[in-house]
Amino acid sequence: MRGARFVRPILPLFMLLVLAPACHQSRAPGAPVPRAEFLVLAGDSIAWVHPDAEGTRYVARTAPMHLARVGDGFVELYVVDDDRSFYDATIVGQALYARDIATGDSVLVFADTVMAAFAERYARTHPGERMLDPDEDGSPEPRINATSALSLLGHVGPYLSYEYRATADVIGGDGWAVTWRGVADLRTGRRVSLRELFGAPEGARIIAQGERLLARAADSVSALHDAHGAALRDMDDVVFDSASYTLRADSTGAPVVVFALEGRGDSAAGALLELPPVPASPPAWWDAARDARPVARDSSRAEWRFREYSVIAVRDSAAAGARVYVADSAGDRWPAAHLPALAQRVYRLDAPPVDSATRRALDRAFDAAALYNENARIAMTAPPRSGHPVRESQHEMSELMMPQHANILGHVFGGVILSMMDRAAAVAAIRHARRTCVTVSVDRVDFREPIHLGDLVVMKASVNFVGRTSMEVGVRVEAENLLTGVRRHTNSCYLTFVAIDDDHRPVVVPPVVPETPIEVRRYAAAQERRRRRLEEREAERRYADD
Repeated sequence: MRGARFVRPILPLFMLLVLAPACHQSRAPGAPVPRAEFLVLAGDSIAWVHPDAEGTRYVARTAPMHLARVGDGFVELYVVDDDRSFYDATIVGQALYARDIATGDSVLVFADTVMAAFAERYARTHPGERMLDPDEDGSPEPRINATSALSLLGHVGPYLSYEYRATADVIGGDGWAVTWRGVADLRTGRRVSLRELFGAPEGARIIAQGERLLARAADSVSALHDAHGAALRDMDDVVFDSASYTLRADSTGAPVVVFALEGRGDSAAGALLELPPVPASPPAWWDAARDARPVARDSSRAEWRFREYSVIAVRDSAAAGARVYVADSAGDRWPAAHLPALAQRVYRLDAPPVDSATRRALDRAFDAAALYNENARIAMTAPPRSGHPVRESQHEMSELMMPQHANILGHVFGGVILSMMDRAAAVAAIRHARRTCVTVSVDRVDFREPIHLGDLVVMKASVNFVGRTSMEVGVRVEAENLLTGVRRHTNSCYLTFVAIDDDHRPVVVPPVVPETPIEVRRYAAAQERRRRRLEEREAERRYADD
C-alpha cells in the first residue's frame, strides 16, 4: 500500500474520476458500522459476522460446517460413508444427517438404499463371505467396485435439493449406473413430492408442464448433453420421473422447479438431463425463507438487501475465494469476511434477534467445529492432498506369547494385548508427528477371539486421521499359530494421541494423506468417529452443567 500512496498523486485526472466510483468507504475513520449480525454460508464453510466491541469494524468467526435454518433454529448437515464392503467387493454408499444444534438430535435425511440393496444381494449370492469390519482390509483388486456420491444442491427453508449418483464396475460382468435428484424435508428426513410442497392443484400443474417440456424436447434430444457431458441419442434413453427434480429461485426470487430426466439403458445409464425451469406459485413457506436467498446473483457476485443494510459477496480470484461486505444505504462498504467460495445463503441473527438458547447453541457448534481438522468439511469431505502419506508412519510389531502373558487356561491377558496396542500405536503416531505423543483416549476394544499361549501376536498400526494436534491410530491385532501358519484377526482398536512440545503443550501436526481406497475409507470412518466423540464430549459437558 505504500507504493500506491506515492503513485497516486501523479495519476491523470481522468483515471481518478474513473476510480472514484469504486471507492465506497467514504466514511470517516472510526465511524460506527451498521449494526448487522448474520451467518453467511458458502458450501461447507460458514461465517458468523458481527461488529467488534467498539462497533467500528466487523469480525467474522468461521467454521467448516454446513448449517441450514429450520424454523427458529439451525441444523448441521453432514454426509458420512455407509461402508458395506466384502473382501472381494468394495461397496460404499453415503448417508446424510441433519443434527439439531440445540438438542443434538440427528435426523437421517437420506439413506443409500441402492448400495444397501446391492450389498444384500451380494451377500445372498456369496454366502461364504461376510461383511468386513471397518478396520479390515479387503482385496487390493476387488472384483466389484461400487460407490455413490451425494451432492447438496441447495436448500430453501426446511427443504433440501440433492443429486445422487451411484456406479458399479464389475470385472468380468455388467456394471451399472443410476442418477436422480430429489427434495427432502430436513425436519423429517422424508423425500417430498411437488403436491406436498405446492399443494395438489399446483403440483399437478407443474408436473403436467414438465411432461409438455419433455414432449417438446423429443425432437432435439439427440443434440443435448447432460450436466456431466453424456450424450443422449433418443428419448428411449431417458425416463421422466415427477419426483426427480430440484427447487430453485429465479432472478426475481420466485420459485421454479427443474425436472431431471434419468438416463437408462447401455448408452445413457447414469446420465441426467435438465428440462427448462417451470415457474411455480410461491407457497407460504417460500415467503418465510425469503431473506436467506440473494436478490441478485451471478457467477461472480451475490447480494442480499435488507432494510437496514445489504450483504454483498464478490468473488476474489487473487485470494482464492470470495470476500463479503456490509453496505449501508449510502453505498459505503465495510469488509466483513472471507470465504472459500461465493456465498449462497445469509441468515440474519438481528431481525428478529435470535433467543439466548439459539445463540448458545451456535456458540457450541462453532466451538466444536473449530476442533475439526482445518482441511475437513462436515459435508462431502475430501482428504487433504498435501502432508505425510499413511505408509510413511505405519508400524508392525510382533511378540511370542509366553507363560507370563497368560492365565491358568492358557489365554493371554487382555491387559497384555492393550499394552502392546498402545506401544504399536504410539510408534505410528510419533513417526507421523516426529514429536513426543501421549495417549488421550482409547475407543471400545472387542476381544473377538482368545489368544493362546504360544501364539505369535502381530500388531499393525496405521494413522487413520489427523486433526490439528491429535491423531487417530488404528491397530489391527492378529494371532499366528507358528505350527500351522494360520493367522486370526482377534482384536481391533482406535487410539487417539496428541503431539506435545518440550513444555508438554499440544503442537500442530502435519495432515495425513490417504492414497489407497482402503486408506480413504479408513480416513472417512475416522472422521465420523471423531464427530461422534465431539458430540459425546459436548453432551457430557451439558450434563455436567445441568
